[in-house]
Amino acid sequence: MKDLPLVSVIMNCHNGSIYLQKSINSIYKQTYRNWEIIFWDNASDDDSASIAKSFDSKLKYFFSKEKTSLGEARNMAIEKASGKYICFLDCDDLYLSDKLEKQVNMMERENFVLSYGSALIINDRGITIRKFPSKNNSGQIFERLLKHYEINMQSVILKRSFMKEHKLNFLTSMQYCPDYNLFMKIASQNEIGVIQDYVVKYRVLKDSLSSKTIALVGKEIRLTLDGIIQSIPELKKKYKKGFELAYGKANYYDCISAIYDNDYKGAQKYLKPTLLLRLEYIGLYLILFLPLPRKSILSFLNRYIA
Repeated sequence: MKDLPLVSVIMNCHNGSIYLQKSINSIYKQTYRNWEIIFWDNASDDDSASIAKSFDSKLKYFFSKEKTSLGEARNMAIEKASGKYICFLDCDDLYLSDKLEKQVNMMERENFVLSYGSALIINDRGITIRKFPSKNNSGQIFERLLKHYEINMQSVILKRSFMKEHKLNFLTSMQYCPDYNLFMKIASQNEIGVIQDYVVKYRVLKDSLSSKTIALVGKEIRLTLDGIIQSIPELKKKYKKGFELAYGKANYYDCISAIYDNDYKGAQKYLKPTLLLRLEYIGLYLILFLPLPRKSILSFLNRYIA
């Protein structure tokens, strides 16, 4: 095991006791054995601490007295990591048993700085309700990620030395998608490793995305895209269509936020500039003319009222 590179699994936890035991167990069941857990307790006041501390010394427990943003919590946890590679697991999600083995082998063989894989979407009972397969092949896939972002946070592995060398971290001002911001920055200039195999189970709960949270998504997508264009202006021309689709996705999330607020006219206003980008935007735009309750529309979009 000494010849195997150490992997640091970052677990950020705020009152995540419900599924925590199963999540941690999924790391202990890995076929790849050289790992550590950096458990960052983000000011929990439930049983999370006692559950985490019930495991052995491979789990390193840290407690924050004050709750911070997700990006800041992950940055502080990464500072405690010793591994060659860094990956992430939220307290209600699960690793499949060969996740680390498959991805570390790929990272070592191909020298990628980031890789990700396919995800199974599960509900509160652990039942698979959808599959989210990786459609890209390894390589320079930035344009494809602009058109269809498919990186599941729990499936990612990063090379820690690359993060340190380029002074990369999660943007602490972002509350919803600091991962999108970081991974798209990396993908804009580097080849990315992609595994088509399913490597994680990502749990979707009906109350996991509130109307307040969804209102941030479009704004944070735009901030990410604007930042990349500012840093590398030539990419805007090179990937013109991709950027149009990515900015259109930001409008789509603004539309969803307006639907949460029962503002159908506002939702149509946000969606109208995007109608030529995707057929589904046209369909949603037309649906918004119907006298349907927001719950029905959100359910149709696989979203729920918190």
